[in-house]
Amino acid sequence: MKKLLYASIISLALGMTSCKKDFLETVPTDRVDATTMLTTVDGAQVAMNGIYRMLYTSGWSTGNYDQNFGIMSTKLFTNVMGEDLLQDAQGNGWFYFDYRYDVRSRYTASTWRSYATWNFYYTLISNANYILSAESTLTGEKAAIDNVMAQAYAIRAYSYFNLIQIFQQTYVGHQTSPGVPIYTEPTTATTEGKPRGTVEDVYKLINEDLDKAIGLFSVDKNSQKHKSNIDYYIANAFKANVALVQNKWADAEKYSTEALTKPSLAMISGDDLHSGFNNLGLKDVMWGAEIIADQSTIYASWFSHMDASADRYARSSRKCIYNWLYAQIPSTDARKQWWNGPQDGGTSDTKPYNQVKFRYADKASDLGDYIFMRAEEMQLVKAEALAQNNKLTEARTALEALLKLRNPSGYQTLLANATMSKDLKMGSIGTPTTLMDHIILQRRIELWGEAERIFDVLRLKTGFDRNAANSNHTFKPTFNTLDPANKEFILTIPQKEFDGNESLDATKDQNPM
Repeated sequence: MKKLLYASIISLALGMTSCKKDFLETVPTDRVDATTMLTTVDGAQVAMNGIYRMLYTSGWSTGNYDQNFGIMSTKLFTNVMGEDLLQDAQGNGWFYFDYRYDVRSRYTASTWRSYATWNFYYTLISNANYILSAESTLTGEKAAIDNVMAQAYAIRAYSYFNLIQIFQQTYVGHQTSPGVPIYTEPTTATTEGKPRGTVEDVYKLINEDLDKAIGLFSVDKNSQKHKSNIDYYIANAFKANVALVQNKWADAEKYSTEALTKPSLAMISGDDLHSGFNNLGLKDVMWGAEIIADQSTIYASWFSHMDASADRYARSSRKCIYNWLYAQIPSTDARKQWWNGPQDGGTSDTKPYNQVKFRYADKASDLGDYIFMRAEEMQLVKAEALAQNNKLTEARTALEALLKLRNPSGYQTLLANATMSKDLKMGSIGTPTTLMDHIILQRRIELWGEAERIFDVLRLKTGFDRNAANSNHTFKPTFNTLDPANKEFILTIPQKEFDGNESLDATKDQNPM
């Protein structure tokens, strides 16, 4: 009998987060009595907290664990697939295979990117489905039940949103293309597998889930107990990002604006900009994971791959900024200090263009919080949405609100010659001339290493170019990277999905090879 790859077990949501065992060999709910745990709202929140822990743990493959550590792993591999973040050497190999586009052919292996990514997000979905299935039977206060259900709806939407962008082309122009299998009920090893459906089907569920989450959260907008927990404002931020991909500009403006109304939330400046982005206490942090000493993952971590000042992976494979992008940042912009300059060199962490934006909070104990989303992301979504909707004056004002904090003495000069146009003229490299050019350029600078660059390459339909004059890229693909719908930009579906899902045929349903 075929078994689903992601027929996950609720025990994972209760803290058993090591997923190194092949999921085809596990039997859901036999290891922990889910029906017992999901009888009270307190138990459901414990299960939800377990999902939050999954967001930063490793083990989503049967090998190569150190490049598979949840959300931040996704952020890193989707960034090195573009042009703005590069690796100066292969080092131990982690993420360099993504950088050089050498992972799609490895879909048959359970040790590589396709398997790990599919497994990770479908495990989140499966566990969220268990929680959601108990909505009508949970005991406890209604407000508390509504809140935990809202969290589960939101994480399910977030997971599908990542899956559909990783395993298929962008929404606009591909609505009828094959999507990913949709599951809204708890899955077991005997659950009948689902077909791919369409991209439109997936986005329909994403939006329905987020609408439900926002509605349930709206009863008590300030119910977030910890920044690791999804709340009303984060759900609005998810909705804003989805709307941006779907080119629903009014919605993107509406939901990003609402997300930014979170009490005490504010964009940062000054010393906070150079604190290492390792602390949930920063006032711009909307959502993240607090890493404590007994939960630090040492080598399988974001900071081990980013912070070259530590004796970890980054030292032999530094994460650097594209020298073209670095050159676009004025010397008066405080963010220029997030990277070494072209003449820096001599020690392990002071090599040209190496990043110092993300650093351990404590190298000795491998500590540093993971920041999943900041206010600045929503500010840039709002600026882009306003511009796309021809509200150009308001869009410029929104962009200036950020630039005043980054380049107070030079932002006016920077924008002085920008034509008030929503057209994106610049592409991947070139000279910014329009307001939209500047908005997207500032997104690339501000959210370097944070926003998934390849998703922007897809949705903006620009492709990317690593071939600027004197490019510091150590690998330049031979395929046409300027083709915004190139098959190389999306992952192949893991073979084990076809092995376990009778509704899929590898000869018909696999992404183009």
